Amino acid sequence: MANKALGKYLWYAVGEIALVVVGILIALEINNWNEERIEQKQITEYVLALVGDLQSDIEMLVPVGKQIDYLINNSNKLASYMEGRSLADIDNIDLYIYTLNPLYRPFEWNRAALDQLKSSGALRQIKNQRLVKKISEYDALTRHLDQDYANDDNNIRVAVNVALDVVNMNYPNREQINVYEDDITDDLVAAFFDSELYREIRRNDLALLTDDLNEVNHVVNTFLVLASSLDARTSIEFPRLKANGLEIIDLINAEYRQ
Repeated sequence: MANKALGKYLWYAVGEIALVVVGILIALEINNWNEERIEQKQITEYVLALVGDLQSDIEMLVPVGKQIDYLINNSNKLASYMEGRSLADIDNIDLYIYTLNPLYRPFEWNRAALDQLKSSGALRQIKNQRLVKKISEYDALTRHLDQDYANDDNNIRVAVNVALDVVNMNYPNREQINVYEDDITDDLVAAFFDSELYREIRRNDLALLTDDLNEVNHVVNTFLVLASSLDARTSIEFPRLKANGLEIIDLINAEYRQ
């Protein structure tokens, strides 16, 4: 009888232990589910914020692209202007306009949401691997463009210094000319060349700072090299970044705005 009672109690004990283990496993599962739910909620907040950042980035590229295109067009016009000209046929004011403002503004990437995704480890928790891949590619391309900007800025400084040795920029009516600098469009450049101000300046134009045609051609070559390197920004890199950003937005909207 004692053995039967002991056996009965052991079965009860085993049952109690099993119930405790099952209870613990259920509690752990509930806890894991709750943590994953909180984690996915946080990821959703980050990626939805990323959509806004990407849209702002894409909008930012528009004025930057216009500045780059203006610089490229002016460099090409400078080369066309110089074709077949002797030193006596070159007007200082023309070189002044064609070499004016050879710059573009720095990129202003909106990286807040992307940095949160990376620093929190949430990027690794995104289940859609194509989305993860595209976000990583976008991040890498923006940093590549930052390095491009640093290189371009250095090349622009070189071009400006070369021009400063040739073009006299000391116009007394510079403020009037600045009216045509405020908006970098080909229409305004054409308007300047068709203006009475331009004709007045040409009648009493400043002399070039050099009497060596080779130095003038060096200015042209420097600006053409600069334009050639900048062409990749607006013809290749900006469209690639925009396409990548729009694909990320589509992937996020499809998965996280349900």
